Amino acid sequence: MADPQRQYPRAYWHSCHWRVLFRRSTLSGPCNRVRSHAELTGVRSMPRPTVPPAVAWVSSATAFMTVMAAAGAPSALLIVYQQQWHFPDSELTIAFAIYALGLLLALLAVGSLSDRIGRRPVLVAALALQAVAMAVFLAAPDIGVLIVARALQGFATGAATSAFSAYISEVAPAAWKKAAALVVSIASFAGLGIGVVLTGLAVQFAAAPATVVFGAALAIVVVATVVTAASPETVDGRGETGETGETGEISGCGGIGGRAGKGERGGIRERGRIGDALVPRVGVPSAARAAFVRTAPGMIGIWMSAGLVLGLGSSIVHQALHITGGAALGLVVAAQPLAAAVSALVLGPLMPVRHFMLAGYAAVLAGVSLEACSFAAGLAPLIVCGALVTGLGFGAVFSSTLGILVPLTRAQERAKLFSAVYVVAYLAYGIPTIVAGYLSDAIGLVPAAIVYAIATAVMTAAGLIVSLSRTGSVPTDPLPGDTREARAHDVRESTSSPV
Repeated sequence: MADPQRQYPRAYWHSCHWRVLFRRSTLSGPCNRVRSHAELTGVRSMPRPTVPPAVAWVSSATAFMTVMAAAGAPSALLIVYQQQWHFPDSELTIAFAIYALGLLLALLAVGSLSDRIGRRPVLVAALALQAVAMAVFLAAPDIGVLIVARALQGFATGAATSAFSAYISEVAPAAWKKAAALVVSIASFAGLGIGVVLTGLAVQFAAAPATVVFGAALAIVVVATVVTAASPETVDGRGETGETGETGEISGCGGIGGRAGKGERGGIRERGRIGDALVPRVGVPSAARAAFVRTAPGMIGIWMSAGLVLGLGSSIVHQALHITGGAALGLVVAAQPLAAAVSALVLGPLMPVRHFMLAGYAAVLAGVSLEACSFAAGLAPLIVCGALVTGLGFGAVFSSTLGILVPLTRAQERAKLFSAVYVVAYLAYGIPTIVAGYLSDAIGLVPAAIVYAIATAVMTAAGLIVSLSRTGSVPTDPLPGDTREARAHDVRESTSSPV
């Protein structure tokens, strides 16, 4: 018999050796999965994360708040750009609303991508795009480039929102979990309000406010990108998450304490799963469809109220109310998102869901009416009061709406439900503002703002009437397979939507 060592070359036996190791690796280990060449040889293509979870949490929370603050900055700066470049109100509202449309596109296209490929790569890419947007803002010579920067900012914010919301909760040390939940809940509204206030101060006291605001945001985002690239991953290659324990290690197969694998069936299946994650999924589960239809008019009304103040507020405050100080302008525009954050976090737990929703509708109607009166009479105190009352109502209605819809759906159906909610919300937030801008060019800013306020009141009143006419009970028990904690967590995270 021929000597097999001579019949086959050494390379063949070398490959057989590795095949045996490969087969054994699929049957061993706590996760019973395929191990990569780097795991078998001990040679890693990328260094292990060097940033402790506590540092990663602080960096991600700071970056999230910075991203949202930068999103609020144009609400106070657009009026400055308009004075410098003399563009019409229609282009101002396009620059405002294009952010919402870009954000919605990102939420639908890449909202669940971090569940498939990990939080870190999505966050690094989103922060890098955010840095590009800040650089475009700094270099913008006209309104056209500014609109491009705003679109980039919206897409980057949308891509980062879901990943940041999950990552901040997952990477937080055990002692910081409550703080992490609070940050996720208030980051959008509070960050937006803080950004408008700080931008208003820059407008009043800085010679080049845009350079100060976007330059500071760019510096923070660049540092956060570097830190995030070296931060621990909390999702493995199969979409499983890990939590930070008391020792600071990420538990689970894919975190610091384990090794990331490609899944049981290799890279082809993984590529398919990533492709599936990029396919927008919008729909309302049948169990929640009737409730969604009933709450849709109210959602449209409250998000129109947000666009009224954030989109047209700075122009109205400056032109109609003759408030020229940047700090005062920032406080007026920031009043509504800050009040919304307080309402959802502080007042929400004190009232039953349906009562909180009805009170919210009444508050939005009262607030929008005060705003319309302030536009017509030129009284600045009324718009401040109106913005505060409207913000309280917005937080009440939106959090209550989600409190009604979420318990009607199972966990695996909620991504589609949230997508449908945000499609309605951001279209109502952006499109009426653009229409009001063109109407302003035709009939004037104040009449257009009053028409917008009346349309907002009509939609909100429709939501209130439907809620009063349908007295169906709000479900109090979760569906099978869910828990009250999981349901409350979903509502908290969804109320942190980036406005």
